[in-house]
Amino acid sequence: MEDEDLYDEFGNFIGGNSDDSSSESERDELVETLELLGTGEVDDLSEEDGNDEDEDEDEDEDGDAVTDRKSLVVKDDAELNRNDVLVKAYGTAVETLVMSEDTPMTNEEPVIKPLTHKKMKVEFTDDVRSKNPLLEGEDLCKEMWRLLPELNYDREYMIQTMKLVPERIRTVAVVGGLHSGKTTFIDTLVLDTHSPSIQPSKTLKSFKPLRFTDNHKMEIERGMSIRLSPVTLLLPDLRGISYVLNLIDTPGHVAFEDESTAALQAVDGMVLVIDVVEGLTFRDRNLITEALRMDLAICVVLNKLDRLVLDLRLPPRDAYYKMEYIIDDINAFIDTKSEYLTTYSHPKQVTPLNGNVIFASSTLQLAFSIETFANLYYENMDLGGDDLDATSFQQYLWGDIFYDLSNKTFTTNQTVHPHSFVHFVLEPIYKLFTYTLVSDVKGLELSHYLWHEFGVEFPKANFKLDPPILLRNVFHSLFSFPKVFTQMVVRSTHVESVSGSVSGSESESFIGKAVKLIESSNGQDFLALVRVIQGSISKGSRVRVLGETFAENDEDMAIQTVNELYIPGGRYKVPVNDAGVGSLVLIGGIDSIINSGATLLDPVISIDAPTDAGTGTGTGHSTIFTIPDYTCKSVFKVAIEPANPSELPRFLDGLRKINKTYLASRLKVEASGEHVLMGPGELYLDCVLHDLRLFFTDDLEIKVSDPTAKFSETCSETSVVKIASSIGSTGNKISVIAEPNKDWKLSRAIEQGKLDLSQPVKHTAKVLRKEFGWDALAARSVWSFGPNNDLKSASMLLDDTLEENTDKVLLYSLKDSICTGFKWAVNEGPLCDEPIRNTKFKILDMALAGSVVQAAGGSAQLVPLVRKACYTGLLTAKPRLMEPIYTVHVTTSEPAIEAVSLLVSKRRGKIIHQNPIPGTALHQLEGFIPVIESAGLETDIRLRTQGQAMCFLEFRKWDIVPGDPLDLEAFIPKLKPAPKSSLARDFVMKTRRRKGLSGEPSLQKYVDPNIYLQLKERGLLL
Repeated sequence: MEDEDLYDEFGNFIGGNSDDSSSESERDELVETLELLGTGEVDDLSEEDGNDEDEDEDEDEDGDAVTDRKSLVVKDDAELNRNDVLVKAYGTAVETLVMSEDTPMTNEEPVIKPLTHKKMKVEFTDDVRSKNPLLEGEDLCKEMWRLLPELNYDREYMIQTMKLVPERIRTVAVVGGLHSGKTTFIDTLVLDTHSPSIQPSKTLKSFKPLRFTDNHKMEIERGMSIRLSPVTLLLPDLRGISYVLNLIDTPGHVAFEDESTAALQAVDGMVLVIDVVEGLTFRDRNLITEALRMDLAICVVLNKLDRLVLDLRLPPRDAYYKMEYIIDDINAFIDTKSEYLTTYSHPKQVTPLNGNVIFASSTLQLAFSIETFANLYYENMDLGGDDLDATSFQQYLWGDIFYDLSNKTFTTNQTVHPHSFVHFVLEPIYKLFTYTLVSDVKGLELSHYLWHEFGVEFPKANFKLDPPILLRNVFHSLFSFPKVFTQMVVRSTHVESVSGSVSGSESESFIGKAVKLIESSNGQDFLALVRVIQGSISKGSRVRVLGETFAENDEDMAIQTVNELYIPGGRYKVPVNDAGVGSLVLIGGIDSIINSGATLLDPVISIDAPTDAGTGTGTGHSTIFTIPDYTCKSVFKVAIEPANPSELPRFLDGLRKINKTYLASRLKVEASGEHVLMGPGELYLDCVLHDLRLFFTDDLEIKVSDPTAKFSETCSETSVVKIASSIGSTGNKISVIAEPNKDWKLSRAIEQGKLDLSQPVKHTAKVLRKEFGWDALAARSVWSFGPNNDLKSASMLLDDTLEENTDKVLLYSLKDSICTGFKWAVNEGPLCDEPIRNTKFKILDMALAGSVVQAAGGSAQLVPLVRKACYTGLLTAKPRLMEPIYTVHVTTSEPAIEAVSLLVSKRRGKIIHQNPIPGTALHQLEGFIPVIESAGLETDIRLRTQGQAMCFLEFRKWDIVPGDPLDLEAFIPKLKPAPKSSLARDFVMKTRRRKGLSGEPSLQKYVDPNIYLQLKERGLLL
């Protein structure tokens, strides 16, 4: 019991003097260290301790006894001696501390700190630097090479092939809908090129996919890709020629469309993976449209072939019709995109006959083309004539061509004969399924069929495996998955290069295109994913980085040094010293001014002349690539702030990293000081907030508001009166009216860049006259488009003045200031500080005081004046509030259709299309729903239908909110949903309060009081 009183409830010693024992233990540990090192200084240390004890005893005899040894000050020479010993023991690069007392701790700091797992990504080589901080240069590269997984080929041979034979490099993006099998498809290529140790044994036994390119924690937990992931492999084609394939795995969910768009910026072609059961989806159509617009080769993989046999249980003939329908559907959709086909340089039809379609099952590691079976049959069978070679035979394996079994000839008579594809391809595949799934332990029927039909001797030990694994091994022994895939990619794509776009000594200078930043596993550093377009890049070289706004702001540029250079490998990086044209590399040290993308140039290249930013091909001395607007669909938003205001610097640093990582994220600071985070949808923002809390800020607590939508403003009629706006007594007056733009084709042309005011005025006027029916005078009067960086349903400014009323020379001299004021107005409208869309603003007249204009800075006074005039024009044209609208895409079974329709209708939405998916019991539904009503819809649909329906939301258009936002008599109940007629007023007032805007919108703020009263008396205003 006495011993228990010496310790508290946590085991800490509270009685007696414990400092003596701790001091002695420290001295004993130091002695042991010196003995192990053999420094010969143990005796000196013992003598010093003996002398100290003698001195202590003497002091005690004199009456100045000191009971606490720790209170004695250690002699300087002893401390120096100890430091010298530690330096000799551990070196100068290691910081050593000898503590004589406990480190003071705050009340908020726990005694035992919990284990934190900062690493959020699976990366084989990222830990090298943290575990070995002293390694640098070649030593660091050697250590990273040592940790790289083993390959079935020489990695150095692949690197040399990239440098010496760039013609054998192909870069493609693997795209498709959600759960179409893209990541598993790449897994098959990874497993075929890497040693078996790359896949855990438990994953192999459980038949679960490897998901090698899903290296983020969220991707692994959710079972879906959320980031693009590049991987470089050396793969052979059917002729045995090896090619370097740069593959970029992309997310399938429509919320992460920005990742797919970024991947398409760096590739030669697109591999579209389609679930053969679901067929062509809305996501696939969007991707095909983007490929046609960018002139990228299209390859199609009809994936999940096993589902036709095992899930749908379709007979071979119906399975053929199912696949033929999908391919015809793709070609029919391509034919509707006539605006892109005129400039499309690749085959405009996808078909197995062109070699740009293959059939696959990623789960079973099965892939084949009609060329595969043509070569297989040509070597073993008499196909009806000596003049029929393998190339000619494969032309008979697709389409309405049938095989006469009795005469062994091909015919177009479909009365009794089977399709050639069914007879030669599908029936053998179905037999392999049947023999394998019903096979016994001996596997006699299966082994007999494999030997007599394919000439393959299958090991008997495999027959003891589970049927799914046995089926995968059977197909793996018959077909070479990598060869079939590589053959399709090589035939369909060709290496793009801009060599020749510059002249003279600059022809071999480096030009690169950075498409995205990829964060490290600890979230502290970023590597730029770069496609080398021309020349070569080496570690330690200097490059000129042109930011995404360089075309408008030539200061958005920096010269930086390449500190790191890697070849991507999915879950690892291969360090290299240099990379040549066509390579896809990761570059470190150049991310300071990069957010969404950048152009990289050799510093010797001249950038004096601007370039054609629309095509990315240089017309001057250099090439400046266009960076897509990834935020144009970011209409779903939340307000965020740190729970502890003192954490604001860490919070802002996390937002900066979010802006670099998530391309479609957009941050805006309102007048009230709140930070608003916008994204394409609910799932996207959920991932952003996860990384902001746990990845980039070390478990920072963040307050998040209820989700809402981004609004816009417009007008429904032409301004009822012309009002001259003025500021103060300067004498400057300008009259502007507003009217709605009802030509949706014109809005779409502006959005797609077909109408670009950077082109000559004559060209723009010609397009407006011939394609949109404008008169010659109006066509030449377009001055500006807005809002900035978001031309969806754009507004425009037109000069509608007459020479007898306005000094045209003076007016045109002030055009830049007037356009600046216009853009300020349409970026922040008068209703609730939201962008103004789908509105034409016309300048009717302008009266300016010459002395004011000529004064220094006089033109700057026009900017707020024009803004006020635009506000006045909008508020006299029956202003309306616009809200973003989602398109709802639902794949569901027939019994769940009614439940889905009911859920959508309760949220002011509507299902407008219902189409059955051929060959299945599934249906595709399409409808519309307001963005502000969509929060939680996907979860509600899955819960209500018990998982029978899958919902996707995609931003489609802007629509007018019911009600008048200026109606003071609109009834807005408290703590209850507003009636439909009061929605606009409700949204405007709540948005203004959230933004810290005082009062309510009114024309009275922008016009003379007398004029306002006159308008009210005449009934022109409500």
